[in-house]
Amino acid sequence: MTGKQVIIVEPRGVAANVFSDYLRLPLMGTLYLGTILKRAGFEVRVLNENLLGRDITLSELKADYLLLSLLTPTAERGYELAQRFKAINPGSRVIIGGIHPSFVSEEAVPYADHVVVGEGEGVIVDLLKYGSDQKIVSGSRVANLDDVPIPDFSLLAGSKKLRITPLITSRGCPFDCNFCSVTEMFGRGYRATSVDRVMEELAQAPTRQIFFYDDNFAANRKRTHALLDQMIAARVRVNWSAQVRADVTRDRELIAKMRRAGCNRVYIGFESINPATLAGMEKKQTREDVEQAIRILHEHKISIHGMFIFGSDEDTPEVFEETSSFCRENRLASVQFMILTPLPGTALFKKLEQENRLLHKMWSYYDGMHAVFQPRTLPPSELQDGMLEAYQDFYSYLNIMNDAVNIFFETAQQKVSSVFAGVTVNSLESAFIKMHARAIVKKFRWVNQEYISYLQEIRRGKASKSPA
Repeated sequence: MTGKQVIIVEPRGVAANVFSDYLRLPLMGTLYLGTILKRAGFEVRVLNENLLGRDITLSELKADYLLLSLLTPTAERGYELAQRFKAINPGSRVIIGGIHPSFVSEEAVPYADHVVVGEGEGVIVDLLKYGSDQKIVSGSRVANLDDVPIPDFSLLAGSKKLRITPLITSRGCPFDCNFCSVTEMFGRGYRATSVDRVMEELAQAPTRQIFFYDDNFAANRKRTHALLDQMIAARVRVNWSAQVRADVTRDRELIAKMRRAGCNRVYIGFESINPATLAGMEKKQTREDVEQAIRILHEHKISIHGMFIFGSDEDTPEVFEETSSFCRENRLASVQFMILTPLPGTALFKKLEQENRLLHKMWSYYDGMHAVFQPRTLPPSELQDGMLEAYQDFYSYLNIMNDAVNIFFETAQQKVSSVFAGVTVNSLESAFIKMHARAIVKKFRWVNQEYISYLQEIRRGKASKSPA
């Protein structure tokens, strides 16, 4: 044992959206690094402020090393924690990594002894044991993901709060949407763990509810078929959800297997129902693809969390009501309406920066819930209001009541003695999410009054360059 203490932190963002507030799942990178360092003899704790539901205290920051995994909206909070850690731990070392510092490494340098760019599993042990004469250390992409250890969830403070176990079985994406940083970070080459490795992780999962974090769970159809066949043959008793693209439904046999293997919900980045917007995003799908995907998934009793983005140069003021109506008419279980956000490392960021259309670079607002750039067809304040109004429309009390009526009639069709016996978990969960989402949107408006006022001042031509 080295006896050296390591704290790995995933900081909170400033404001939750419907998706993150409901799930509050940790990223897997922190758990992978923690497990690797534990095996190397370090004493490790992983702290996730979102999961804990509070800020980390100073007493929790006593250690020899602090590792920070930062997304763009959590970067500023991470830099704050790095400064506090250094102040109370003389002689300690801070290592910063994650997607955000991988693209703006020079920004992170003043707050860290070392900044790791890219995947850190292959360099982290040597970096802590021996240091480096380089402030910016380049990681290398893991060639064989089976070499990464199965994450030890016991390292995560508050892990018993998890009702869903996150798993990730692949890295990279063969697509290259211009607003997404996945391909820049993990590459377009699709790397995946073996089927046997996935089965082992499922057997060790601390809960029977699983969420596959893969950016595109079915990117390699042959491999996905093999995994599902194994799950069905082994009679794995888990309920699970995953992120997929709409084109997954072109393989009806795959969808049928997903349902048989325990899939009850999918998260799909539909992005838009506007053909011009989809083309501009280089999404490589059509509105007809979206409608077909919804129909086929519903036929197989798989509920849908649809994700849509507002603010592209092709969007018009009508996009908000049209999208919300589309989601209601197609009976999506839940939705996530986001504002197009130019994250560092993406083609979109480079384009908008060159065109001087970024409103500011206060990263905590780059969370998909705040307008941070000047759209071509809408004032930023109208984009912000439109997104919130679309949420309120979809998550209206009338829509919730319609859910309740649908649940009643679905139940009435079941030949059972108990009135609730036919109510599915998905049906109840859909109504719960809708009620919860209304509260989140209301809270968001209240917490962000100053930012909303800032956007309104921009429209009147009176705002400063950045919000207060």
